[in-house]
Amino acid sequence: MKHAAVIGHPIAHSRSPQLFARFAAASGIALRYDAVDVPPERLEATLRAWRANPEFVGCNVTLPHKKRALALADRADESARACGAANVLTRVDGALIAANTDVEGVEAALAQAGVALRGARVAIIGTGGAARAVAEAARRSGAAQIAVAGRGAERAAALAAAFGGRACTLAAVPLSDIYVNATPVGMDGGPQHSLLPADAPGNATAFDLIYTPERTPFLNDASARGMRTVTGTAMFLAQGAATFARWFGFAPKELPV
Repeated sequence: MKHAAVIGHPIAHSRSPQLFARFAAASGIALRYDAVDVPPERLEATLRAWRANPEFVGCNVTLPHKKRALALADRADESARACGAANVLTRVDGALIAANTDVEGVEAALAQAGVALRGARVAIIGTGGAARAVAEAARRSGAAQIAVAGRGAERAAALAAAFGGRACTLAAVPLSDIYVNATPVGMDGGPQHSLLPADAPGNATAFDLIYTPERTPFLNDASARGMRTVTGTAMFLAQGAATFARWFGFAPKELPV
């Protein structure tokens, strides 16, 4: 039986085990997929053990490990290098290859909602690995403007500079066509308030990367203003399918509804 996992700290909120169980069953693959809480000080040792396991195919990576996972990988593809973060590691001949399928997930979620990144003004709220994936999707899709807002001015400035954007404070996000919440605010068990700017126009789109819950304060706030909303579920499914394809060489036979 093949073995895979999702690692993070905390990790109890993850729906990845259920998603990959469905993918594996539909595709005829015997797969054990675990949610593993890995404190930062145990990340290197955990990955070392999995490198040595021939049944291990790879792992999804979530907060707070995305940047460190890239550094600990043996090789990285273009998506991970561009983002400076990895959300998936694939074991190939005892080596761990880093990738970032979050970029594909962002693009797919917006495309499914009929929202174009090309020519759009994109405001990203957050400065972590997920925010970098949004910035890379916006950059490579031809967004007209990329703004990055975060509590830490230095981190926001560094992220914006890496993707040809500009940094701003949470209180001064420029008018945009697409507003993205790339922070944990609104996730089950965390702070519950909206980070959507007060002057966000009603004809804009609000996209929350959180998928637990599906309807967050950010999206509820946007809906109340008449904005189009995009949930994190579409991104979650798309990045999961892209991850499965990296591990097994083909897309899952069935996508969950």
